[in-house]
Amino acid sequence: MLGALFKSGFAKMLRPITWLLVRVRVHPDLITAMGVVGSVVAAVMFAQGRLALAGATVLLAGLCDVLDGEVARMGRRGSKFGALLDSTMDRYSEIFVAFGILWYFISHGWLWTSMALFFTLAGSLMVSYVRARAEGLGEECTVGLMQRPERVITIAAGAFIGPKGLAAAVWLIAVLANFTVGERLWHVWKRTHRLELNEGR
Repeated sequence: MLGALFKSGFAKMLRPITWLLVRVRVHPDLITAMGVVGSVVAAVMFAQGRLALAGATVLLAGLCDVLDGEVARMGRRGSKFGALLDSTMDRYSEIFVAFGILWYFISHGWLWTSMALFFTLAGSLMVSYVRARAEGLGEECTVGLMQRPERVITIAAGAFIGPKGLAAAVWLIAVLANFTVGERLWHVWKRTHRLELNEGR
């Protein structure tokens, strides 16, 4: 998928930086925190109407999301708490960015797009929740059309285009993120239903 290619491609491009961060012993949690700060900065820029800069900052914050995992893996500094912190901060990052976009659209009178943003954020959070809940039940669940990398790319691309592009990105995620929730539920149902049928034989 686009997001997977984006993430793996950037991971390869950033490998020299990753090794440097590992060598100077930068903690992955610090990189996670930098990503959250970047998202807050992006939110402020969105609220101010500096859309292109906000889009670039969203991508940079997303880059931190790639780097923290790579540094943890290469530096062998991964931990259960680090993984939990990363996932939690990713959710806060999306909330901050959504708040900045909401501020922009409300201040410019885009009522319907502001309302659509509620479904954009709800879908984004539910995509992550369904995966976490499924994995808590012992089921793998990484399928879906609009995962976090795709959402980051879509928002950034829309911001680069301008107000109409950003509005289109919001509506697109509002539809596809919630569709992805359905995809994941369907995926887990098929896996569990098949197991139940086999156990009943």
